[in-house]
Amino acid sequence: MDAARRAGVAAVEVPSAEFDWLAAEGERMIYVVAGDRLLVSKRHVMGEDISHAVLADGGHVQAAGEFEVVEFGDVKVVTSLNNMSGHYRPGRESLDVAMEAFEERGLRVLAGGVEQYDWHTP
Repeated sequence: MDAARRAGVAAVEVPSAEFDWLAAEGERMIYVVAGDRLLVSKRHVMGEDISHAVLADGGHVQAAGEFEVVEFGDVKVVTSLNNMSGHYRPGRESLDVAMEAFEERGLRVLAGGVEQYDWHTP
């Protein structure tokens, strides 16, 4: 987390102008759902991999993973969503939480783009 802080990484709340800017870049991002907040960041900043723990300041989360979003005019569509977080290792139910969090904030989630990562598979 120290390297991320040195790189100036800050969690971005969805929705916000900062999120709109990140979404327009079209890069893969990371997310956490912590309480009633959906927080996101770029996956890599200034050559540093960003941990989900940075977004939640090491605290408890209901969901964590990676996603991609594209814009079609004023509509933002989550085209890829997973529960890939080596720090939190969230289960299947976290994807439901994540989908709901994105949709509650006005983003559409493509069901075909949702991928579960199974932490228990060798």
